[in-house]
Amino acid sequence: MFSERMPADSGKLRVFFDRLETALKFGAVLLALLMLGALALQVFMRYVFGQALSWSEELTLLWFAWLIVFTSAVGFRRMTHARMSLLLDLLPAAARRFAERLIAVLVLLLSAYLTFGAWHYFSETIDSVSPAIGYPVGFLYGAVLVFGILMAMFSVERILTAGQGLDE
Repeated sequence: MFSERMPADSGKLRVFFDRLETALKFGAVLLALLMLGALALQVFMRYVFGQALSWSEELTLLWFAWLIVFTSAVGFRRMTHARMSLLLDLLPAAARRFAERLIAVLVLLLSAYLTFGAWHYFSETIDSVSPAIGYPVGFLYGAVLVFGILMAMFSVERILTAGQGLDE
């Protein structure tokens, strides 16, 4: 079950996930620039014209939530987040690959649970609207749903590849 060989379609799988990661990085940069622009405009309007924008903080919060989703998912794929690998480092190569896959299976289960709960919350809030702009609040809480899906997808990739070539 946990052989050292990669699946036959691992090249296609890697290309798919690499493209997804690139799209997430692009989206994160775009959201960061939009946030900075909105906040700069807010400061400019407040201090130059004495008139605060009604929408900038709410929209920035929405963008920030999605920025965190995108960057956290990429961080998980590349294992750039804080992680304790002391015990894994002591294991022989085959046992380490098995442990890495086991961890990925546990993260997949956690992601499925998160996605399930997020779907219910998303479906309950999609009809509510934000106070300043009036966008569906589900857009904000949908970030958790998408995060769970991305984590599940990247967990499947780690299960199939044992994370080979992914860790930074």
